[in-house]
Amino acid sequence: MKARLWTSVYLVVLVWPVPAFLASGPPGALTGLMFAGMACFVLLYLRVAWTALERPHLNATPYALILLYLVAAAMAPLLGEMWVFATSYFLITAAATSLPARALPAVTVAVAGATALALPLLGRSLADYWWMPLQTVVFAAAMHAFLQLNAANKALSEANVEVERLAVDNERLRFARDMHDLLGHSLAVMTVKSQLADRLAIADPERARAEMRDVEELSRQALSEVREAIAGYRELSLVGELDGARRALDTAGVRLEVAADPLPADAEPVLAWVVREATTNVVRHSGARRCRIRLGVEGGQAYAEVLDDGRGPAGAADAGGNGLRGLAERIHVAGGTLHGSAAEEGGFLLTARLPVADVP
Repeated sequence: MKARLWTSVYLVVLVWPVPAFLASGPPGALTGLMFAGMACFVLLYLRVAWTALERPHLNATPYALILLYLVAAAMAPLLGEMWVFATSYFLITAAATSLPARALPAVTVAVAGATALALPLLGRSLADYWWMPLQTVVFAAAMHAFLQLNAANKALSEANVEVERLAVDNERLRFARDMHDLLGHSLAVMTVKSQLADRLAIADPERARAEMRDVEELSRQALSEVREAIAGYRELSLVGELDGARRALDTAGVRLEVAADPLPADAEPVLAWVVREATTNVVRHSGARRCRIRLGVEGGQAYAEVLDDGRGPAGAADAGGNGLRGLAERIHVAGGTLHGSAAEEGGFLLTARLPVADVP
């Protein structure tokens, strides 16, 4: 939508050749024809750009694109070289948004060639106006680069979504595997002992009661193990989060540097959340190529610093939503502080500090 609005706003440059045309004192009918032709050009351009921009390989308006080029050519004798110059940008944009990328070079050659041919026919020397077809080529090259970058960003975004989905799937599998390992043996033994107690209930009641006491003890042990496992999932591991950060940043093409000193045991789970949230934001929002994580104790405080060379506070603002807000609340509950700012060397620096009683 933003791209559509910008291309629509730039249509105002089409009025550029109008003052010179009106200054020549044209008849009323010719003036009306000029405005009608300009209105047709605008409507055809909007038809192409607004319906084909999101699906460049499925252009639903081929006739509108053809008519757009015909109207631009028909209006050239009325409005002169400035019309040719102004419309060349819109003709390139319309082709870039509604045709496959491989068609853009051919369209560029055609538009630049038509511009060079039209100038002498309009009484203008190509030696004086050589820059017009040249600027058409330069604009087309910039448009091609923009479309390639946009496609790359889209592919990266889809890859990040896929990485996140796979991470969730892997976590589910790990949880299922851990639950099976925790409960499988205990439940199997409990089943065997229950069956044995059932068979001994009449023949040897005392042995049956002993077996059932064993079943009760096994059930308590299994419940305790499940609670410990769930607590472990809720309380992050700093080592695990650093490993996860390496994998995620490597997938996104971000080089990671880690400098980690020993931390107090009570500070590790909280700072692990800092590592997780900060690296997630680096991958999804910063556009960084390098990231540095520092962990340690200084001045009676445990700290975590995550520095990237990305877009700085602008990228952090995109990520600021619930992620950093929730992280700040978590740090505040632990008695610490969270601070984010632009780094001196560029990028964004996120720092969390926690008071500690015992220094490792």
